[in-house]
Parts: sequence; C-alpha cells; structure tokens
Amino acid sequence: MTSYGDGMVERVTELAKQPIDLALDAAPISGSLKDLVQIVNGHPQHVLTVSDFAAAVELGVRTSYGELHTARYDVVGDFAGYAADGKLTIPVAKTFELDEWRSAVEISQSGGAHGKLILLPDSD
Repeated sequence: MTSYGDGMVERVTELAKQPIDLALDAAPISGSLKDLVQIVNGHPQHVLTVSDFAAAVELGVRTSYGELHTARYDVVGDFAGYAADGKLTIPVAKTFELDEWRSAVEISQSGGAHGKLILLPDSD
C-alpha cells in the first residue's frame, strides 16, 4: 500500500517490482491521474477512475459513468478477476459502527485514512 502525492510513481514502481498493466483510481479527486497514466507506461486507457471524471476526459482515462464512450462496464469483470486472484486489494484503514459515522467523515476529509473507511450496519 502507498499513498497518492509526490513520489507516487516511484513508490508504486518500487513496490510492484514489475511493469503495471492496469490502474484503478478510487480515491477522492487528487490530481494523480497523470501519475497513474505514467505508472501504466503512458497508456491512459489502462487507467480506470471512478472519481476524477474531468481529468479523465482531458487525459483519455476510462471512467465508469458518463458519455457512451466512457461507460466502461467491460473492464469491471477484469478488475473483479484481479481481486479474486489476489492481484487487486483494497486496504481497509478502519471500520466504524454506524453511529460513529461522524468520526469516519472527519478522518476521510482529513486525507489521512490510508485505506478505505467502512461503516458497519447495525447488528439489530
């Protein structure tokens, strides 16, 4: 796991220890799509974002919503397969009971979660 921001390309390259074929951007808009395109050897169609749609249009990155040419349901199966094979993991930073949602929002907005924040359903 690594964070977005300065030096991300180098960190990801070092962690992967091999060429990276595809990248999924699921973070809040961070201005990192250019870095992700660089990570996948300059192929913008090898990056899928679910958040930064404006930059995706500018860079030619895939999106999961939008115009006809950007509805990329065809890659969802690929990413699901990678997850099933353990090649794609989503780090969980912390789980919260539903009534602790305010704490989760504060951590999310701080940008310091370093993984996904999960709200758990009530056990009633």
